[in-house]
Amino acid sequence: MSMHKYILRRLIDSASTLFFIIVANFFLFRLMPGDPIKLMIKSYRLTQSMIVRLNQLYGMDKPMWQQFFIYIRNMLTFDLGMSFRYHTPAAPLILDKVGNSILLLLAAITLAMSIGIVAGLIAGWFHGKPIDISLVTSSLFFYCMPTFWIAMVFAAAFVTILPISGMHTLTLYNASWFGRLLDLGKHLILPTMVMTILYIGEMLILARNEVSNILTQDYINTAKAKGLSPRQIIFRHVLRNASLPLVSNAGISLAFLVGGSLQAEIIFSWPGVGRLMYGAAMARDYTVLQGCFYILSLTVVIANFLTDIAYKYLDPRVEY
Repeated sequence: MSMHKYILRRLIDSASTLFFIIVANFFLFRLMPGDPIKLMIKSYRLTQSMIVRLNQLYGMDKPMWQQFFIYIRNMLTFDLGMSFRYHTPAAPLILDKVGNSILLLLAAITLAMSIGIVAGLIAGWFHGKPIDISLVTSSLFFYCMPTFWIAMVFAAAFVTILPISGMHTLTLYNASWFGRLLDLGKHLILPTMVMTILYIGEMLILARNEVSNILTQDYINTAKAKGLSPRQIIFRHVLRNASLPLVSNAGISLAFLVGGSLQAEIIFSWPGVGRLMYGAAMARDYTVLQGCFYILSLTVVIANFLTDIAYKYLDPRVEY
């Protein structure tokens, strides 16, 4: 299959997946208990005419089917509506937090993949040895731990050394750009460590299994017979062939990392999409919840689409 046909089919598949996500997104949050308008009424002394006006403003006075078609149109045009809680457009509110979440995700993914692949390579090379057993056991132990538990343990352990809340220190607002950057790095350490530990086990196990399997192949024995050094065998043969499943897994695991980042953001008060979603869920802010879920889903779908393209580029034999 040509690359153009492959990309077209994957694009159609991604678009259909995103459409079903959008539909589920509409009904999911409307099935939640609680009425955002009633929650607003508890906070303010409103007359009946004001309540009617609020329902009209947020489109809550329309039938469900009409709300659905308006919602589909708005999602396709990135009009995410007005926030019930903040009384501002939801789109800029969410986009203001997306950058912070992406920074956290990129730091965790980069660190976890780097450490996981190297550790998996070592475990696979020394398959069955004590170092292999130690690496696999420790990675599985942390992989099975709940995100919130690891986050709380790290927060308690490093509370006197590293900041455990927020993204910046308020007293350093007027500091130099280097001072603010250094402060950001300190705040980034703990949530990044938590998410790295969650993801590193999966990468380690996958890399280890691939390396162990590759080392049993005939071409590896041929390379050893030719007198190639372990370094040459690893970089010329092992890593090149083990990269395909690792690239594929990176896109798939993004959804898992997004879920972990939501809990890490809440515990460490990181001003990202996860913390925004938590506040919106407590206030039954449908528009912000829908918008956050839509943006995160769109990110995962695009990441998986790009992963599929990269996989096809690395191995042209891959078919749809």
